Amino acid sequence: MTRPLQICHVITTINRGGAENHLFELVRGQVEDGMRVAVAYLKGDGYWRAPLEALGVEVIALGLRRYGDVAPLLTLRRAIRRLHPDLVHAHLGPAEVYARGAIAGRSGLPFVVSRHNEATFTGGAMDTLLARWVGLRAARVIAISASVQQFYCGCHRFLPLQRVPVVHYGIDPAPYLQVAPVAVAARRQEWGIKPETLAVGTVARMVPAKALHVLLEAFALLVIEAPATKLVLVGTGPLEADLRRRAVALDIQEKVVWAGFQEDIPCVMAAFDIFALTSVTEGFGLVLLEAMSAARPVVASAVSAIPEIVVEGETGCLVPPGDPAALAHALAVLACDPESRLKLGEAGRRRALESFTLKAMQQNTIAVYRSILANRPVTGRPEAAVPLEEP
Repeated sequence: MTRPLQICHVITTINRGGAENHLFELVRGQVEDGMRVAVAYLKGDGYWRAPLEALGVEVIALGLRRYGDVAPLLTLRRAIRRLHPDLVHAHLGPAEVYARGAIAGRSGLPFVVSRHNEATFTGGAMDTLLARWVGLRAARVIAISASVQQFYCGCHRFLPLQRVPVVHYGIDPAPYLQVAPVAVAARRQEWGIKPETLAVGTVARMVPAKALHVLLEAFALLVIEAPATKLVLVGTGPLEADLRRRAVALDIQEKVVWAGFQEDIPCVMAAFDIFALTSVTEGFGLVLLEAMSAARPVVASAVSAIPEIVVEGETGCLVPPGDPAALAHALAVLACDPESRLKLGEAGRRRALESFTLKAMQQNTIAVYRSILANRPVTGRPEAAVPLEEP
């Protein structure tokens, strides 16, 4: 009888967030596929710890206090020695570095990295050195979108495209198909949104990359043409106070709902009439799949991976990033055309159901694992086609 694969994931945090949510779904699929899985995380509030443990996954808190701490590295190294995994899979830059350090000297242990965004390690002189140190040891670097693939390979030309396969995020649409209308009505009432009022909403961390000031400025233009409109901002973050001040300066504070952190995203999405995303960079944009699964039309920036998900004129509208006037115009067109909103939303749901399934994401990731393990020589040395380096 074949022994089940044993996988050790290493990630920077298991807080609530795109990469972390993706990891939970990936791990759930791996457990359902019969694999034995452990997850080690460097820092954070451990949001996903209890759900992971409920799956039978061992969760290891590495206790990082500041980058450069040696103790988490040693803890991870001991955990890997104890777990004896078939493969180590790292997610997000800091975890890549710590995982790479933890497996130093273990040349027969396959190492996989998932790149979840278009970002460098440090942005400084050390970036190329870190990227080479991690990337050359990785049997594969999984990119979550073609945009991330092109960015990563463009920055680090030592990695050929064939070493960086694309595996898109996936989503379970079931919760979005089962939202009760009474729950949606209650949520809108909680936000002070009348049935006849159009709700434009977003779900995003309040950080510079999301460019929410652009959404506020566009909304200020929109209400001139469509006064029976409200803007709902779901999320929190370091820029919240600045954004609130900006809303006051634009004299739209009475029309903006600051909804804070929300757990029930299917209900939240169903309570919107239009979903907007103003990011200036987006490795994938799982939130777009959430909106599409809820059959909501999307208006979003035409940057990074977003055009891989949102099809212009078919499932939503794409506008130039950082352009409030263009965004306001796209929103105004949809605000005045409920038939188009319905058509785009239904097409978006079909696209999510057909092209971005959890099963495909899980199976494609496992296929990457098996291709690496199948090509590993019986001696335990890494596959010959993948040049590795060790200190």
